[in-house]
Amino acid sequence: MSSALNSVQLKEIREAFNIFDKDNSGKISSREMETVFKALGINASRDEIRAVVRQMDIDGDGEISFEEFAKVMGAQFYRRYTANEIKAAFRHFDKDNNGYITCEELKQCLARMGRNYSDREISRMIKSVDRDGNGMISIEEFAQLLD
Repeated sequence: MSSALNSVQLKEIREAFNIFDKDNSGKISSREMETVFKALGINASRDEIRAVVRQMDIDGDGEISFEEFAKVMGAQFYRRYTANEIKAAFRHFDKDNNGYITCEELKQCLARMGRNYSDREISRMIKSVDRDGNGMISIEEFAQLLD
């Protein structure tokens, strides 16, 4: 794990890991990764998903531990995304293509990943990103998350 990550970044990585680790085993399996890919609308074969897991699986046990996940994801904090990458990621959440991620869209996307949050929890997530106070996440607000 990168020592350059601060506690907020590590917390964000832990939250993402916990969303993927549906069975709370402390590891992400190929099957769990497949669910995440499907929830995000990424069409990948089982072989492609297994290849992703193998790339992240440093100890070779066939699953991704938090430490392995944090090492890969930690590098993403310092990566710059292109405008096209940000738009493509945003479209996975903005299902009605209105330019905003609503509470319902976020809730549905997380539910497809096997994570069911209350309306109150979803509202808090949106509020933490919503800079203009309209109760939704714009592409600009989304991009700031990745910046």
